[in-house]
Amino acid sequence: MNEVSGGSETVLSNARLVLGEEIVDGSLGLRGGVITAVETGSSRLPGALDLDGDFLIPGLIELHTDNLEKHYMPREGVVWDAVSAAISHDTQIAGSGITTVYDSLTLGAAPGWDARAETVAPMIEGLKSALAHEMLRVDHFLHLRCEVTHPNIAPIFESFVEDPLVRLMSLMDHAPGDRQQPDIERYRRFLYRTWRDREAVDHHIDRLVEGSKLYGPDNRKQLSRLARSHRIPFASHDDAKLVHVEDAHGLGATISEFPTTLEAAEAADERGLAVLMGAPNLIRGGSHSGNIAAGELAKRDLLHILSSDYIPASLIQASFGLTGGEFGIPVPRAVAMVTRNPARAANLEDRGELAPRKRADLVRVKMVNERPIVRGVWSAGVRVA
Repeated sequence: MNEVSGGSETVLSNARLVLGEEIVDGSLGLRGGVITAVETGSSRLPGALDLDGDFLIPGLIELHTDNLEKHYMPREGVVWDAVSAAISHDTQIAGSGITTVYDSLTLGAAPGWDARAETVAPMIEGLKSALAHEMLRVDHFLHLRCEVTHPNIAPIFESFVEDPLVRLMSLMDHAPGDRQQPDIERYRRFLYRTWRDREAVDHHIDRLVEGSKLYGPDNRKQLSRLARSHRIPFASHDDAKLVHVEDAHGLGATISEFPTTLEAAEAADERGLAVLMGAPNLIRGGSHSGNIAAGELAKRDLLHILSSDYIPASLIQASFGLTGGEFGIPVPRAVAMVTRNPARAANLEDRGELAPRKRADLVRVKMVNERPIVRGVWSAGVRVA
């Protein structure tokens, strides 16, 4: 599909424009990578691109995805070329309608997760090389997931904070017995089945629990201090109790990622933390870990941001899924959960809305059998999918 410009301005016409609070049948102009005009009615310019009444929404903003890791290590023990991994990851992201992605990488892995920690440097190098050679289609930033159980996590994170790609940090504590895995014996049985090495499992659990107690509280303070001093927004991860949210709020967190209980989600909402939940959780009807369902929070008006987590295509599917069935959330509000709300939480003031002077990140969406199908993607005004 070729698009034609009226003068130096590209015009997209006959679209259902999803604005902040309403849907408008109209047209949108863009020039120089930004939106120049949002108007009601179809354009009469002969070169306008007719969108046939499809939705036109802002480009999706993804704050937490492990997808780059999956392309770098497509199978256990298999390491792919880091630049090729970045390119294939980017292609999948763009095709899913995501125009800004925060690639989430783990710092400070515990014993048993060592391979994951060793992938961080080469993945970042591959991503930077692909960016430097203009091989990628959309905007990429880094979300560093800091395991507070690691004794040296603060200096590890500090070595990255000056990198301009680092735009988000999260405080992670995967010690079983709390947060994501409150039942430590259930977690132990699960690892026995998958690792088949009791000694390794016991060592892994002991180190996590010990690290959480010995290093967790001070590491959370040091990491949050570093993030605040470099103006990097940060999230608390897997909040389960009121005390978790109170601690995160006191440290300056602005996002509560994947709260595991209703109590934690309510506390986060009351304190102004954006509640982020996984789109796969919403689509599947519940958490794979047995924690609070994203749909339950949506029904209670406690869901602010959706993340694709491990399935990029789930982001747009979950967003439009909220508009029907048991939820009935208006389209603009549902779309805001994957555009405007994550933009604000991440301090991205130049995107996330269809409005003049905003970055021209756009997605054309056609509804087919009640499924949202991505039919076109523009990143800073350039057609990329």
